[in-house]
Amino acid sequence: MTIESLQPRLVELFKSVIARQQLSQGYLFSGAAGTGKIELATWIALRLFCSHVVDGMPDGTCSECQRILSGNHPDVVKVVPEGQSLKIEQIRFLKQELTKSGMETNQRVFIIQDADKMTVSAANGLLKFLEEPSPQTYLILTTTAKNQLLPTIISRLQVIEFARLPRPQLLAQLTAAGINSGDAALLARLTNSLPTAQAWLASDWFDPLRQKTWQWFSHIQENNSLAFVDVQANLVPLAKERTIQNEVLALILLMMQDVLALHFGRGEALSFPSQQAQLATWAENATSDQLLQQMEATLAAQKYLTANVSFQNTLESLTLRLLK
Repeated sequence: MTIESLQPRLVELFKSVIARQQLSQGYLFSGAAGTGKIELATWIALRLFCSHVVDGMPDGTCSECQRILSGNHPDVVKVVPEGQSLKIEQIRFLKQELTKSGMETNQRVFIIQDADKMTVSAANGLLKFLEEPSPQTYLILTTTAKNQLLPTIISRLQVIEFARLPRPQLLAQLTAAGINSGDAALLARLTNSLPTAQAWLASDWFDPLRQKTWQWFSHIQENNSLAFVDVQANLVPLAKERTIQNEVLALILLMMQDVLALHFGRGEALSFPSQQAQLATWAENATSDQLLQQMEATLAAQKYLTANVSFQNTLESLTLRLLK
């Protein structure tokens, strides 16, 4: 999907800004994965360097565009974290490059992906540039976690918020990529990114985790203490990384939302449409108060995990609260 279809409003905004020569020298693109942040940053670079701009749009085929798209343009620098943070070597390279003039033109574009992964020292290293930017040098940071960036960085950037794709549009994108409707219904709740959805489906953890979480949830709804065994024997071994642990709680919350929706007669957009019959049975056998208490307990569990309570303790505490 092109950036024009992902974020048409923002493309039109930057077409106008660039045409009026009012492009700011520092931007922060903030939003969920899959909303087109890197794509728009790349589009801006294409627009600035393209030798065949038509109606404010880069052609994408000229030599300048092709070099940018292949990562070989010396005046368009992309920095992507290696692992969990930007490495010292990457920051040194970036600082050196920020002091240089354009190699082929009088303008340069720097794109820093997942800027929230910068260390404090790395972020402070950017402040000098942001306070005294070089002429016609543009810095674009992208993030899915704006609150993890230093306020001093954010205050010196123009923040652009990226809206999530509407659910119908995302579902169409997922199914067009060959993902079956049942998987698409769930993945559209968990991520806004087609590449992420495809990667999860191809992984060795997503489907087992979905199955074992459903098993745990079934035991909870049946008031079966085997749910405790599920935590220790299945969920904890499968979810060793914090990102996967977060997805366990997201799955649980979506299951509860489906039960609650069916309880109130709203089953049009379930996350687990293939299990609707079983979900409906659970919805009939629970009171509104019980279901709302389950939701509150799960939301509290998400806060505990965010506060660095261990995953096993969080799940065992949640299990204890949910068993009647």
